[in-house]
Amino acid sequence: MMNLLKKWRERREQKRRQRETQQTLQLWAWLEKIFETGMLSMDYDHHRLFITQAMAVLMMQNGADGWVQSVHNVYEYARWMQTRHAWEDFMRNEESKAVRAALSQRKDLKRDDIERIKYARLQEIALGDLEPPKAEPFEFFIIPDSTEAKVEPLSVGYYDPTTGQMEVATWDEVKDLLHHPEQK
Repeated sequence: MMNLLKKWRERREQKRRQRETQQTLQLWAWLEKIFETGMLSMDYDHHRLFITQAMAVLMMQNGADGWVQSVHNVYEYARWMQTRHAWEDFMRNEESKAVRAALSQRKDLKRDDIERIKYARLQEIALGDLEPPKAEPFEFFIIPDSTEAKVEPLSVGYYDPTTGQMEVATWDEVKDLLHHPEQK
């Protein structure tokens, strides 16, 4: 009887994990489409997320906790994309180094030889060879839906993914503080 109960629990846990994985993949596929449309965009160098007003309204529909969770999900997706691009660049660089080293020793390499060298180098790469990007706080800007080149944000905010802390202010409040710093 205990063995049957144990199998049932294991199977239930496996189904739960599969459901969670499927939900995550669906969410990320949805986020990928939204990034492609331009409703969300990320400036990785300056740690800034840009959210269109229509997208922000959708993200805020589930209240304050839903808004924070939505921003966190977008951040995790962007971080995953950043990691993926870093790995692709790292692997391409390693392949190029290996081919250059082989060409410096032997000039008459054929295309098949080059492909073998690339494949052999990729097999040597370990997961620990590249550090994934660290979770860092970022700014976000809610911008109006506009086709103009220069627009003022409607709201600005700061989100720390490690603590879940979020601060948001309207752009007018920020401008007032910048013009009148004594009003703090």
